[in-house]
Amino acid sequence: MKPNEKIILCYGKTSFTPGRYLEDGLKSIGVKVDVYEKEIDFSKINISEYLAVLFVESPSKPPVIVKNINLVKIPKILWIHHGENRLHTNLKLESFYKPDLILMAHSLHLSDKFSAPVKFFPFAMANDIFNCSVDLKKRKYDVSFVGGKNPRYYQERKKALHIIKRQLASKYNLSLDSNVYLNQLAEHYGNSKIVINHTADHIKSLNMRIFEGMGCGSLVLTDYVAGQEQLFVDKQHYVIYKDHKELVELIDYYLKHLDEAQKIASNGYRYLLGNHTYAHRARELIEIIKKMSK
Repeated sequence: MKPNEKIILCYGKTSFTPGRYLEDGLKSIGVKVDVYEKEIDFSKINISEYLAVLFVESPSKPPVIVKNINLVKIPKILWIHHGENRLHTNLKLESFYKPDLILMAHSLHLSDKFSAPVKFFPFAMANDIFNCSVDLKKRKYDVSFVGGKNPRYYQERKKALHIIKRQLASKYNLSLDSNVYLNQLAEHYGNSKIVINHTADHIKSLNMRIFEGMGCGSLVLTDYVAGQEQLFVDKQHYVIYKDHKELVELIDYYLKHLDEAQKIASNGYRYLLGNHTYAHRARELIEIIKKMSK
C-alpha cells in the first residue's frame, strides 16, 4: 500500500456492522479512512486527496446526508448488505449517492434493479472479534443457534429448531433460545461445537452467521443460498443440509464423529483467516478502486 492513500467512508457507525469491520480492515492495510456518519458536504472537502468515496448501507442509523455530490469526480461506491427486504430503501440510496459501482454482499439476482454496475463483495471474518480455535471437544454447547424467530419471516427456522429440540435435547447440550447480545456472540460461538445457520423463509441470502460461526472455529451447518459456492466448499469448510431431517441427522452424526467435525471446522477457520478477513476485503476494494480510476 502506498503511503497516504485515503478514502472517504460514509456510514452510520456501530460496533458490530460490516461497515465498521471494513473500516478496520482498510486501516489494517495502511489506508487512511475519513469517516462521515451523519452528513457530508463535498464542496468543503479537497476531493483530490482521496482515492474514492465509499457509502455503506447502515440500516440501524439514518442515511448519511450528502451535499454537492455532483462535485465528486473520483469513484463513488455503494456497498449494500440486504436483498429484497430493503430493495426499495437501497434504490433510494442509489438515487441519493449516485454511485459509479454498487457492491452487493449477496442477492445478485437483484442486480438489474439498479442503474449502476454491480459486483459481488461478500461479508468476511472480523478476525479481531470472531476468532477462536479452541478444540471442539473442550466446548460447552453441542449445538447453538442465535437469531430471530419472527414467524413472519422464519416459520421454517422455527420448525427446524423445534425438531432439533424434540429429537436431540435428551442427548446433547443445546443452546437454541439464548438471548445473546452482539458483544457476547463471539464468546458464545467460541464455546459451541456446532453452529446452525437457517436463512429466512422467502429471502435466501448469504449472511454473516456463516462467517461468524466459522471464524469462531465451530462446525457450521447451513442451508444453501445462491453464491455460497463462490466462497466455500461443502464438507470442506462447512456442511450444507437439504432439509430438516438431514439437519438432525448431520448434527447427530458429527457429534458422534467429533474428529470429522473438527477437521471441517478447522479447515473452515484456517480458510477464512487465509482468504476472507476484512483485510482481504480491504485489499480487494482498493484494487477495484484502482481499476475504476484508470
